Parts: sequence; C-alpha cells; structure tokens
Amino acid sequence: MASVQELENLRNEATCSICLEFYTDLVTIDCGHNFCRDCILQCWGTGQGSVSCPQCRQQIPQRSVRPNRTLSNMVESVRRLSLNLRLEEVGIQCEEHEEKLKLFCEMDQRAICVVCAMSRDHKDHTVIPIKEAAELHKRQAERLRKNIDAEFAQRHQLLIEEQRDLITKLRQQEEAILGQIENNKSDISNQIASINQRIAEIQTRLTLQNTEFLKVHRLCVWCDRQAGDGVNAEFRKRCRRRGRIVCVSSLTLDPHTAHRRLILSEDRTRVRAGDKDQWVPDTPERFSFWPSVLGSEGFTSGRHYWEVEVGNSTYWTVGVARESVPRKGCFTHGPEVGVWAVRLYNGEYIALTSPRTPLPLRVSLYDAEHMSHLFTFTHTFTGKLFPYFSTCDGWRRRRSADMAAAAAVRK
Repeated sequence: MASVQELENLRNEATCSICLEFYTDLVTIDCGHNFCRDCILQCWGTGQGSVSCPQCRQQIPQRSVRPNRTLSNMVESVRRLSLNLRLEEVGIQCEEHEEKLKLFCEMDQRAICVVCAMSRDHKDHTVIPIKEAAELHKRQAERLRKNIDAEFAQRHQLLIEEQRDLITKLRQQEEAILGQIENNKSDISNQIASINQRIAEIQTRLTLQNTEFLKVHRLCVWCDRQAGDGVNAEFRKRCRRRGRIVCVSSLTLDPHTAHRRLILSEDRTRVRAGDKDQWVPDTPERFSFWPSVLGSEGFTSGRHYWEVEVGNSTYWTVGVARESVPRKGCFTHGPEVGVWAVRLYNGEYIALTSPRTPLPLRVSLYDAEHMSHLFTFTHTFTGKLFPYFSTCDGWRRRRSADMAAAAAVRK
C-alpha cells in the first residue's frame, strides 16, 4: 500500500498541471514551473505583452520557454515504472498466455508471465521477479524524486540570485539618473541666478539719469618696484588730496604688439575689439591668441600709475607684463609667464595669481573713485615691465565661431 501511494505522489510530480497527463515535450518557464510545450503555448494564446504562470500566477515579461531534457528523461522513467507497477498491483494477465504477470524483463522493461520468460523472445533476456523489480524501481523512483527536488532547488536559487542582481542594477541606474538630475537642477539654478542678477543690474542702469548712465567705471593701476605699505599710504593720501588720479600723459599703446583684431585710436590711447581680423604684419612681438596690447614705453624702476576707463566692458584684463611675455599661442595669465594683472570675467573681479585671488569689490588694484587699496602683487620683478591691456568682450564668441568655421572647412 505504501509503494502504491509513493508511486502516486511521484506520478503527480511528473504530471502537467494543465492537461493532467504525463509531460509531453516538457519545457520550463521563467518562474521555474514546468508544462507541456503545447499546453503552455495554447494557454498563453497569441496576444502581445506579458503573460502569467497558470500555476503560481507570476507575471512573465517574455514568452520564453526552455526545454528540460533531464526532467523529461526522469518523467519517462516514472511513466514506465507507473505502468509496470500498476500491472503488477491489479494482477493483469498476459494477453497471449493468460498467465499472471509475475516476472519483469529488464531488457524490454515490461512485466511478463512465466511462459513469456521461456519463449524465444525473452530467452536471452535478464528476467527477475516482479516484486524485486518493483522494489528496485521504487529505489530508483526515490532517487529520481530527490534529484528532481535538488534540481528545482538549484534552479530556484539561481532565479533568486538573478532577481537580486537585476534589482541591484536597477537601483544603481536609478541613483545615477537621480544624481544627474540633481546636478542639472543645480546648474540650471545657478544659471537662473546669474541671469536674474544681470537682469537686475540692467534694470538698475535703466533707472539712472542720462548723465549717470553714461558714466564709465575707472580703474587705477599702480606699479611700485618696492610696493611697501608706506607707498600705499602715500598713494592714498595723494588721491584724497586731489580727489582723483592724474593719468600718466605719456602712456600710449604699441600698435606692433596689438592683436590683429584690436583697433587702436589715432592717438593710441584707446583700444577696442573689432568684428574681424585686420591685415597687419604677423611680427614676433604681436600677440596672436589673446586680444592683448602692450604700452609703448616700459620701465625698470620707479613708481608708475595710470587710469583706465573700461566703460561697460564685461571682460577685460589690466596690469603690467614683462617684455618677455609670450606673444604667440595660448598661455595662462599670471606671474609665471610675467603678467601681474587683474581681470573682470563673468561679473567676478580676480587678481591673476596662482591660484586666482578673488577681489571683494568691483574694482582692480586701486579704486579711482574711492581711493581704496585692494590688492598688491609681492613678487620680485626683473627686467623691463610694460603696461598690459586685454579686452575680450565678444571675442570668445567670435573666436569659437571662427574655430567652428575652420573645422567645417577642413571637413
């Protein structure tokens, strides 16, 4: 009775839950359950989209089935075992000899009677008592069941690990996307704040009187070879007494050093950036990359200062430079290449040190309006120094367009 019950349990394990028969062309789906190929495909139908497992109702994103040859072989063994044991249990007789089926032919894997065992068909076959065969197949069925359980457990563990890996990857992708969104939001917020500040400045200017609107910002550059605190105090005292800085009358710009896009006035005291390059000789002393120009006269000692009107320019550099400052190609402004200067860029005033030094006010070395000292370069100067000026309004946009056009021509 026990063997019959165990056989029934094993038969249930080898039965399709849809057709309730032994598996035919057995396949496994993503959730780990098994079905006959025709049964599961017919159950899913021909529609599009995800489907579900008929047994556990788990959603299956893709209609994929995998053959399970190992389990198919096990099912076939259970099928033969079930048939033979049932024949022995009910005592079915041999149809040919009308004798009880008491023996089992291992070669043909079926129950036979005593007469069959002595016939020519089974004369050379290994024949054992049917009870012994039942016990043997019972042990085989038990091993088969354990193998099935182990395989299902292994497959289930693999599915769990795959699910865990997929969830981890999805979370990492989600975190990366959210991080990028936060960075973009921060950049956009900074840009909006900058634009609002520019709008506020423009609106403030528009509310000024005509005479106030036409005022230009004055920048005073003071160069002292000793650059001591006593000199700064003397300078501030003189500024307060006179009310403003008296410019050096002999300061003119050297056209031989001017970048080909810069346009100098006839008296060489003013410079602006043009819309296109001028036809000028490409001499060794001419700047080829930065839109810069030097003063005509240099100095090796003494105290020197000059006042520069920068107007509404939003990008400029003013200071002094060595005679040996690079003229060709791009270079980083700073004492390392022989440039001591201050710059306005993107609304920020900085001293061109290494690293850069932000200035707290909207002026350069000295504010000609308020006579306040803001920054002093303390480097030891060697060689002849020249006044250095650079105006970059619109130059970056034009240069980018020129470079893009050149790249298009090369293509």
